[in-house]
This record gives sequence, structure tokens and C-alpha cells, in this order.
Amino acid sequence: MTPRIYAGAAVAASALLCHSALAENRAVETVHFELGMSSIDSDTKDSTSNGTLGANLIATLPLGRYFGLSLGGRYSESSVRTRDVLEDDSGSLPGGRPSCNFDSYGGDASLFFRLPTWGRIGASYGTGKLSPDCNGGSLFPVTGENTLSTEHYRIDAEYYLGDFTFGVAHTTTTLDDGPELESTMLTTSWYPLDSLKIALSGHDLYDENTYGILVEHQPEMLGDVLSVRLGYSMTEESPKTRTFQIGLSYYFGREVSLKSRDRQYR
Repeated sequence: MTPRIYAGAAVAASALLCHSALAENRAVETVHFELGMSSIDSDTKDSTSNGTLGANLIATLPLGRYFGLSLGGRYSESSVRTRDVLEDDSGSLPGGRPSCNFDSYGGDASLFFRLPTWGRIGASYGTGKLSPDCNGGSLFPVTGENTLSTEHYRIDAEYYLGDFTFGVAHTTTTLDDGPELESTMLTTSWYPLDSLKIALSGHDLYDENTYGILVEHQPEMLGDVLSVRLGYSMTEESPKTRTFQIGLSYYFGREVSLKSRDRQYR
């Protein structure tokens, strides 16, 4: 992590702590559960499309007045081309570029400090495992095995300003016997309505700048328990990769607006 990221997090922490006495609400109002499903399609120029279907379950719990704990589990299945990712036991893949399914599952834990009228600061740890489901034996070149384990560490901060939320996050991902991947993401979210969020983002994973937009809506007519997400992102470098996302989330517990849910429940 760069000194600038550390300095920014320290300034945000100082600002939040200085105003703790003014906080009227808890970091997490009550125990909150979220069940989510998503479909993601990525298309790289002069290449075939990759598709992913996934589901996750997240529980967020209050820890006293100012802290919260988030625990999550996830599973996804992806269909991708294999030539640039896997090789068979003989060290090669004959013929064209066959499709291969990947099963991915993992979990995350996040501890955060939040003042609902000012913002939040958090730190997360997560693990994951990726395994192929292909015809014949397949190995990851990085490990020489048919599974790939990952670990990631993340520190993030958000600042709330009226109907806007400004966020920064830095993530370090470690692969089995492989390199560390560093990524910094900046986000700006706007709530034109308490039930509608429009978020712009940019990150630099793999040293490639990627920019995206995500729209999330929680219709009041459905009782404030279901939200719909639509997203689009594109890499800046060539060959360009475009990603489309659609997702649904169902919330268990108190019925509140999307803006309140983001700042007081999850």
C-alpha cells in the first residue's frame, strides 16, 4: 500500500473519531442478512465471451455502538476459455480453444468502525479456492495442481456527504506460490432518491485502469426487501474488455431505504 493511501486512511480515521460524540446511531442498527445472486458477462475484443453465475450470503452484526462485523460466503461457476489458463497433464491442449467450467468458493470477514452521519473505516480478510471442471485432467501452471487458493487483505474508507458517498479501498491478493496482486479502487456514489444509487468507480488491477458504473434500485412497492443491480465496466488498455452485470439481493430483517441500508445496516 502506498504512503498516500495510509495517510488518507489516517486522516479519515481522525475526522471520524473527532466527531464520535455527535453520532446519534449505532454503526449497525441491528443484525442484517443479505442473500445475493448475480450474472456477469465479460467480452474481450477478438476473443470469446466469459460468463459467471454466482450467489453469496452476508451477515452484518453490531459490535457495541461504533463497530460492526460482516461475515460472508460466496460461490460461483464460470465458463471460460482454457488455453491461457490451464494445461492438461501432458503440458498442452490439443486442437482449438475448448471451454472449461470453473467452480469458485470462499469467505470473507470484515471489521469496521462507522459513524452513520460521517462515514466508515474497515479492514477485511478473505480466502477463496478455484477448481476446474473440464474434460480430462487440467492443471494451473502457477501451482502444478488442479486447484488454486487465494487470500486477500483489504482496507477501505468511506465519507458521507449529504446524498454522496466517497470511497477508497486498497486490496492485496496472494495466489498459491504466485505473485501478489495490488489494486486500489475509488468510488463515488450518488443517491438521487433514497431508494436509488448510482455509483462510478475506477481501479487499477493488473496495472490496467478499469472504469465502471453501477445502478442499484430498491423498489418501495416490493417492501424495501429486494434490490436490483445493473453494472457496466470497461478497461482502458487494449485489447479492451467490457463487462456487464445484473444482480438481485434479498434482505432479511428491518425494512429500510437503500440509502439507510448502506449507511446503517450493511
